[in-house]
Amino acid sequence: MIRRFHHAGFTVSNVDAAERFFTKNFGMRRIGGGVYDLPYMRRQVGFPNAILKVAVMAFPEGKSWSQVDRVELIEYLRPKGRPVGTDTNRPGGAHLCFLVDDLHSIYKKLRRRGVRFKSSPNHVTFGINKGAWAVYFNGPGGIALELFQPPPKTKQRKKS
Repeated sequence: MIRRFHHAGFTVSNVDAAERFFTKNFGMRRIGGGVYDLPYMRRQVGFPNAILKVAVMAFPEGKSWSQVDRVELIEYLRPKGRPVGTDTNRPGGAHLCFLVDDLHSIYKKLRRRGVRFKSSPNHVTFGINKGAWAVYFNGPGGIALELFQPPPKTKQRKKS
């Protein structure tokens, strides 16, 4: 039985720089990783000579680490690969969305830190997220990222 997502993984050109980006801008912390020069990993990724440098990032929640909000950052030390287009309109492309409480303040903070957004925050006017706010930008290695602030909760009418 499939129960839930475990993590999202992204290949980056510099795992240390990517780790700093997620730590500085999102408060995530490294909870695992290292250099993987192991036969099982080479079989898993399909490169017989692969060596990977990995940082597993998570949000601190109280005294434990989140079990589902994990991002795995992977740098192929060997074999090196060429960058790919990460435009969100490309089939097979992906993005990682961060749930936020105050999108506008986080947007301003990240802009001051040099993050370049695709647009200013957008008010969602249609669909299941009507009333929400969202904005796209790119992180390390061109990873497509999104900030998402859910719509305010509305009061339910009492039935007579």
